[in-house]
Amino acid sequence: MITGAAFVPSTPMLVPAVASGAAAELADVRDASLAAVRRVLASGAERVVVLGAGREVRTHFSGTGSLRGLGVDLDVPLDPAAPGGEPLPLALTIGAWLLAQAGWPGDRAALELDPGAGSATIASVATALANQTPRSALLVVADGSAARSERAPASLHPDAEAFDADVAAALASGHPHRLAEVDRDRAAAVSAQGWPAWHAAAVALAVGQDAPYDAEVLADVAPYGVGYLVAAWTQPA
Repeated sequence: MITGAAFVPSTPMLVPAVASGAAAELADVRDASLAAVRRVLASGAERVVVLGAGREVRTHFSGTGSLRGLGVDLDVPLDPAAPGGEPLPLALTIGAWLLAQAGWPGDRAALELDPGAGSATIASVATALANQTPRSALLVVADGSAARSERAPASLHPDAEAFDADVAAALASGHPHRLAEVDRDRAAAVSAQGWPAWHAAAVALAVGQDAPYDAEVLADVAPYGVGYLVAAWTQPA
């Protein structure tokens, strides 16, 4: 059973040591991300599963991400009680860092998703995740478009802002099917790296859930031309 989900950006700039002198620019997004994580951790979950893009479809129960490539001497284990192991992709590293900042003491896992995997493969893995025995909260680490301005990583795309607005509306709705309707080709056109994690989350959140989740969008900004969306979904009271 899925108890809820926190949706956060995958930018390493959430980590103050990486952002350095620009850390204050993302303080609101960082605070919102931690607030979303803490809200969902309080939903009665026994396990947290981090979802994020990587190189393949696989589940991690340990492993360590590194921010050394970004000039910061910092390694982030998925499970602080079991450091080391195989390297984690960036999105899962950011998720592990947020769990550590939120002080989560419990069980955790991470689902790495290949952006090139078929929709059926992602849906199958997500359905299996939802049917696992532990009550699980999702930490969905995913960026929106990377084309909101000329200085954005993918330069300006005319549909980028509208795409992010549609994702924000889906997150505000609390309806998994609305999130599942985010179009993969449209996401690719605006260089949105978050589609695999959003889609997997939507499938998992729909299993056994008839009513919409209580949902709140806590941040919707694009300070570097990249859409950063933060939201929290919890079971309705």
